[in-house]
Amino acid sequence: MPAPLLTTDDLGSLLIFEKLCDDWVREVHKFNSQRKKKSNFVVFRNCENKKVNSLEDLKEQLEDTSFLDTAEFKSAFSHDIVSNKVGANKIARKAAKAWMIESAGRKVGSKPKVVKAAVPDVVKVTPVKKVPVKAAAPVKEAAPVEIAAPVIEAAPVEEVAPVEVVAPVAVAVPIEEAVPVEVP
Repeated sequence: MPAPLLTTDDLGSLLIFEKLCDDWVREVHKFNSQRKKKSNFVVFRNCENKKVNSLEDLKEQLEDTSFLDTAEFKSAFSHDIVSNKVGANKIARKAAKAWMIESAGRKVGSKPKVVKAAVPDVVKVTPVKKVPVKAAAPVKEAAPVEIAAPVIEAAPVEEVAPVEVVAPVAVAVPIEEAVPVEVP
């Protein structure tokens, strides 16, 4: 039985696992050491277990790199990864195991793809046929706009009566204390 594409150490340090195309995936790993625990590294891997460490190296390996120009890669510093590294590792491990099973099934059934093809020196150009443009249909004139009846105002709004000024409050007389009554 062949060795798995990702070892248990690789699966343990995995934070993000993204499938780029049929053959290539992007893995973001965390360092397990105390000194480098806030750092991470990226590995690009194909189904034949060929590893590449930079995007430029990956572009050299691929035939069509147009999808990489518009691709948005998830960062290991995004909020959902930083706030839940254990959950991110679990999700990435699950995706990696599914990809390993899928790529193992593909290896058995067919030959691996040729990554780079030779570019021919001469390019054949086929002439483009010119098709005459048909005359455009005549434009119909719009119907005239009807003039609406004038707006009639409803009953005029009455003015509100002004607020009257209230008389000032008189000063209260102080209360005298009563003399205590003795009960026989």
